[in-house]
Amino acid sequence: MTQGLSVMEKPLSLSSTSRRHLHPRKIIIASFFGVTVSSLLLFIIFWCTNLFQNTILSSLVVKNGSPMLEWFIRPPIRAVYKIRIFNYTNVIDYQRGKAKKLKVQETGPYIYRETLTRVNYTFNSDGSINFKEKRSYQWEGGSPDDEIVTVPNVPLLASMATMRDTPFFAQLAFTGLLSTLQSNTFLSLPVNGLLWGYDDKIFEFVKPFISHNNIPFDKFGLLAFKNGISPDVITMNSGINDLSEYSMIQSINGKKHTKIWNDKKCDKIYGTQGYTFPLKMFQGPNKTLEVYSGEMCRTLYLRNVGTGSSFGIPSLTFKPVEDIFDYSSGNNRCYCPESTPGVESSRICPPNGLFNSSACLFNMPFLTSFPHFYSGDKILQNNVDGLNPQAELHESHVELHPRLGVLIGGASRIQLNIEARRAVGVPFHGGLDDGQILPLLWIELTIDDISEPLLSSLKRGYYTVAAVETGIQWGSIIAFILSTCGLMHVWRKQKKESASRTINLSNSPQDSAKPHDESELASVKISS
Repeated sequence: MTQGLSVMEKPLSLSSTSRRHLHPRKIIIASFFGVTVSSLLLFIIFWCTNLFQNTILSSLVVKNGSPMLEWFIRPPIRAVYKIRIFNYTNVIDYQRGKAKKLKVQETGPYIYRETLTRVNYTFNSDGSINFKEKRSYQWEGGSPDDEIVTVPNVPLLASMATMRDTPFFAQLAFTGLLSTLQSNTFLSLPVNGLLWGYDDKIFEFVKPFISHNNIPFDKFGLLAFKNGISPDVITMNSGINDLSEYSMIQSINGKKHTKIWNDKKCDKIYGTQGYTFPLKMFQGPNKTLEVYSGEMCRTLYLRNVGTGSSFGIPSLTFKPVEDIFDYSSGNNRCYCPESTPGVESSRICPPNGLFNSSACLFNMPFLTSFPHFYSGDKILQNNVDGLNPQAELHESHVELHPRLGVLIGGASRIQLNIEARRAVGVPFHGGLDDGQILPLLWIELTIDDISEPLLSSLKRGYYTVAAVETGIQWGSIIAFILSTCGLMHVWRKQKKESASRTINLSNSPQDSAKPHDESELASVKISS
């Protein structure tokens, strides 16, 4: 009996062995399938979406308790202002008619480092943040206290521009005041006073009439308005609810539009402050940065022109669009002031290369341009000798971190000019023609130093993130290919074995007959 039972158990043991082989194979198939699906998901995420990039950018969100809040309040990168002043060297000869054109000589640079602090900040329920900006400037180079420059008398020219539209008897009264003060069209001043403030009797007298807004400085200086706490309350998107709008200005003093240009498009407040940018502005080819300038009351556009490097970090290079101060195409015509308020056809545009910023600078006849009237109309150089515009010295460019959208280098170069506007009853014009443009100074704004901890973070934000992203991107492709091949191999092998088992099963009645007969004989022998 024992021998008969052992013979009968043989086919059962084969069946259990087959099941034991099948179980590991299922595990292998499941593993390959899991790797295939996972690699496919990673491929989609890293190749077809911005999920990974947005995860990195989320670290820049400004919110209570975040590391970025301290950096937002006290930016660790301090900009350097390199100021160059146009010194007028032949004023006496020009006023006496011995010289046909004024001649300027560039002096400087006078170097100051800016300290920016954001004060009175509050968070709003919609994810925005309100704040004011406080600026101060520390001298670092040049001799602004010792050097004397001869420059146009800005308070006088601003007063003449204001009196131009007043009744004739008011102009005569103003002329009497100027005679009493013995004012000249040009002044010789120390550089420090010209920049940050000097006592001026004309300014004290006309200050209430120059602008409808209160002028926030007591002594007149070309850059005095930049010092101290700005009166404007800026509302900025912190990115906490919508990363695509991160760092975008939502409003200024609660308003999304100004009433400067009497045009819906040009009056719209849109763009960033120029320090950080949302992903939509810099990722991909032919992107354009949009920066809102409060000193011009307009949005400035900078187009991607290639790549560069700053502080050992590869960067994206952006430059101002070619027609930024061009009015011939009509794109910027709404930035031309209206001579008759509310009448669109009365807009008067300055020559190409100039921007009339007087409405944003206390109604003084200031115009901005690139240094030495670079890329401007040639007519701008007709009345002044000593200008030599060069792209490498006077063109602006911005270097942007390609992963974080943070400003890490470049040079912003802008020139401040004043327009001489003659009033009929005011003879104190010093031989200047009506509408003559006089350059005052130009500023080069750069970043020359980044602290080591911040620089290390910025480098990790590029090199480490790039390595991780590249590794996962190509790793997902390789893993997908290998796992798919493995899955197909196992499937084909299983298919062959299934076919083989089918053949064996189809032949089993003939093959099993003999062992069955033998088992019966064995049983008969045992029983006998």
